[in-house]
Amino acid sequence: MRVRPVTGVRNPGSAPPLVSTAIDDVAARIFTLLRGHPDVRIPRGAPILLATGSLIYSLEQARFKALASTCIPLFVALCGVAGAVSFVHAGLAPWWSWAVFVPLFLLPKGYFWFALLYRRRNAIPSPEECARTLRIVGIELVVGLSVIVGWEVWLSQWSTPDALMVLALCMGGQMVFLLFGFLHLRKASVLCASVCVVGMLYMAKRAGSDISGLLVLLSGGVAGLAYVAYLHIRDFVGLVTSRILVDAKSQEIAAKAREVAALSEQNYRIANTDMLTEIGNRRRCFRDLEQALATARESGGLVSFAIIDLDGFKTVNDSHGHLVGDRLLRAMALRLQDIIAPHGDIYRLGGDEFAFIATGSADGDRLLEIGQTVIDAVHTPIEVGDLRLLLGCSVGFATFPTMAETITELYDRADYALFNAKRTGRLKPVVFSQEHERDVREMALMERTLREADLDAEFFLTFQPIVDSHEDRTLLLECLARWQSPVLGFVSPGRFIVAAEQSGFISNLTPVLLRKALAAIKQWPDEVGISFNLSGHDIVASEKVLALIAILMQSGVSPRRVEFEVTETALMMNLDEALANIHRLKATGARISLDDFGTGYSSLSQIQKLPLDKIKVDGSFVRDLEKNEASRKIVSSVSALSRDLSLSCVVEGVETREQLDILQGIGCRLIQGYFYSKPMREEDVGRFLEQQSGVRSAARA
Repeated sequence: MRVRPVTGVRNPGSAPPLVSTAIDDVAARIFTLLRGHPDVRIPRGAPILLATGSLIYSLEQARFKALASTCIPLFVALCGVAGAVSFVHAGLAPWWSWAVFVPLFLLPKGYFWFALLYRRRNAIPSPEECARTLRIVGIELVVGLSVIVGWEVWLSQWSTPDALMVLALCMGGQMVFLLFGFLHLRKASVLCASVCVVGMLYMAKRAGSDISGLLVLLSGGVAGLAYVAYLHIRDFVGLVTSRILVDAKSQEIAAKAREVAALSEQNYRIANTDMLTEIGNRRRCFRDLEQALATARESGGLVSFAIIDLDGFKTVNDSHGHLVGDRLLRAMALRLQDIIAPHGDIYRLGGDEFAFIATGSADGDRLLEIGQTVIDAVHTPIEVGDLRLLLGCSVGFATFPTMAETITELYDRADYALFNAKRTGRLKPVVFSQEHERDVREMALMERTLREADLDAEFFLTFQPIVDSHEDRTLLLECLARWQSPVLGFVSPGRFIVAAEQSGFISNLTPVLLRKALAAIKQWPDEVGISFNLSGHDIVASEKVLALIAILMQSGVSPRRVEFEVTETALMMNLDEALANIHRLKATGARISLDDFGTGYSSLSQIQKLPLDKIKVDGSFVRDLEKNEASRKIVSSVSALSRDLSLSCVVEGVETREQLDILQGIGCRLIQGYFYSKPMREEDVGRFLEQQSGVRSAARA
């Protein structure tokens, strides 16, 4: 064990003087013993911190302090002893033998002690100066006491037996004073005690036979008493030393405990903090959510849970690199923290997904207001270095206990609300409602029915033509899945495709539909191809893409007649894997088109990386084309972009002649929509193609 060294010295300002003096005296004795203790290592001259925490001294400074505090009381005691000797001999010895000694010898010595020690008791010198002073005091003490004892022995020549007894008692008192008062000057105190014992034995020798034995016994008794007192002091110091050792060990254990507690706290913080954004992570979120639900159960309160998904972050991350992406996430976390602070805490669930917990905000309108505030804040440009970036987000809410009773249900319902927000149009908040609850039950039933369905028998395709509007000629027919369930009846594609995507069952359905499409195309003219949609689950899974390629190659249909459509959202699931699989499809001779362009968050740099043949403009830009100048400019820009990139451009959702005229006016040639035809059953496609061919022939005639 090591007693802790410290730097600097302080005097106890609040301890009472008597207590301080006692502590100092004990401290000096303790340090003397600690020097030789096998389990304690004290650097010589190093400051020491006692377990009591009351004093901070080096060994020499502690001894100096103790001696400086006790020197005046000891001097007064010695003067009292000398006064008693003088008083006893006043009528026995000449006046100059007893009256001159005290003022001529003891008073100057008192001034010496005062100057050297007492006046410096509150301004302790350096350890080196203290050590030098203690050596001087030790020498001066031995010499001075020898002079006093010699004076007393000299006076004994005029002493009566009673006076000899007084002299012996005074010498014994001097010995006890010195042993107690100067114990921390071990050598000096032992030498002084020895001088006193020699003086007492000399007195016994000079005394007559009547009292010599008594004086010898008195000398031995006083010496024994002094020795017993020394043993008691030593045992007491030993006990205090043991306590210091225990306290020091306790301090060491306490320090270790604090270190372990600090390490535990650090581990807890690391385990519950997102290291990138320094906000709560997924673990912390669910722990706090569990506590919030427990409190709400006891109080009957409400808890709302929201999931925030950033739109467009992956594009930034892929385009500008992960460092920019990380800085963007940190900046966005700070922004969300400021916005959410009045309502609850913000957490990062992972990637570009955040969450927050709000208590007492279960009103649907209030939640929508909070969600819209979050969306507006996120959809404000943010500067990262020299870049000015713009993201969007969607927010899904669910409330306990109105819409969920467990953490799992609360999370799943908030996630479902988020999914609906993204599906029905980004940049909007959605609160999970009774309608969504019905949808969830229907979705669960639909997923179960999907898994039990006879896919070949229940699913079929309809086809919608993609027409060259300049020649009124069908180039491709987009394959659109339909489901006639014996359990559910006819199921809308918007419902079963969502269910299949959510459950991952879409990957089981895709090969069945591709075989049906390849079988249908064999009945049509060779110049007519098909456009087949791939889901995100398909395009990012190499084994599924290879299985689709095998179906295509075994069908006997030229891959050049097949075009695979992928969406921006599907690509963003895993751009690198999607890119590799698109190249595999492209290698067969098939063509690739990007569906619903403009509704996702892909960047031009990402489009440039893709081996595309065609871009399809989403029908949402065509719906108000006649009245909305912005929509016309967007479509015109995409058309111009496709020409610059040597890509074909298809405009979806065209329903009126006026829309077609506007599109042709801005250079759009390939058209898909109800204007030409609604989706048709396979048996109706041949008749439609014949009619279209007849119209063209009539027009040429």
